[in-house]
Amino acid sequence: MLSAAILAIASLAWGQTVTAGDDESQLQQRITELEAENRALRKTIANIRRVLESVPRASSPQTGDAKELRIVVLPGDWGGSELEDMRKVCLSSAGTIWSQLADDTLAPILVRRSQSGPISLFQRGKENEFVVKLDTSENAWAQCAYQFSHEFCHIICNFRNVPNRQLWFEETLCECASLYALRRMAVEWKTKAPYPNWTSYASALSGYAADRIKTYDGRTDPVSEFYQKHKAELEENANQRDLNGYMAVKLLPMFEKTPSAWQALRYINLGPKEENASFQHYLSGWHDRVPAKYKPFVQQVAAEFGIELPEG
Repeated sequence: MLSAAILAIASLAWGQTVTAGDDESQLQQRITELEAENRALRKTIANIRRVLESVPRASSPQTGDAKELRIVVLPGDWGGSELEDMRKVCLSSAGTIWSQLADDTLAPILVRRSQSGPISLFQRGKENEFVVKLDTSENAWAQCAYQFSHEFCHIICNFRNVPNRQLWFEETLCECASLYALRRMAVEWKTKAPYPNWTSYASALSGYAADRIKTYDGRTDPVSEFYQKHKAELEENANQRDLNGYMAVKLLPMFEKTPSAWQALRYINLGPKEENASFQHYLSGWHDRVPAKYKPFVQQVAAEFGIELPEG
């Protein structure tokens, strides 16, 4: 016979009065069904918890400010680097440039793990997010900042999947952005690091940039001559890190002197693909599109490469 306690539980669960005279097998069947439903419910709750735990903290809404950079670092083999820590490094590095882009907005940026070098994907995420892949781990914050600021610059430059023999120039600007970001972060982190115990890392940031700049010590070629010498190979292969790096180092002082000039990059790669045929046309198109206050800067950049652009 079923105990009174079991009968009482069954009565509550079944939604009707149960007496000892009821069919005992029917009650036993219902209790078995309730136990199965309970197990299924616990399994569902467990699955929901696992899903919630897999969502990076960075994906939670930060604020309603559309101006704020929205960066989500997705789970992956980051070698011990915490997702939130990586997000803060990415925000800090991109923020050195983003802070100069008044009233601008961007779609969120998804950061994924790469095992074959950093890259910005042409294909957007499901919600039109930018997708950036980084090849870094083990709390290597200088490397993380270097890579992300480079890829962030591609986004700022309106990178697109069209034939472009002048893509080397965008790569040069992105290398310049990495150096700029590291040097700015090194200053900012001395007093305003993402965490108080990260202030001592400021020297590692500046050292990382210094090591890359030091690579070009002793080279004195004017950018215009350097460009003419390597023009063919640059147009053939945009990712000539040694060549891009040298020109980036030469352009860096211009951006450090006029940080607001990063805004001018928002007008690159917006013209017809035909203007990519020559560097003269590429720069002319850029110059035509920028607001008047940035035209002198574009002219200055062009002059570095030995190209004269019309004033105004």
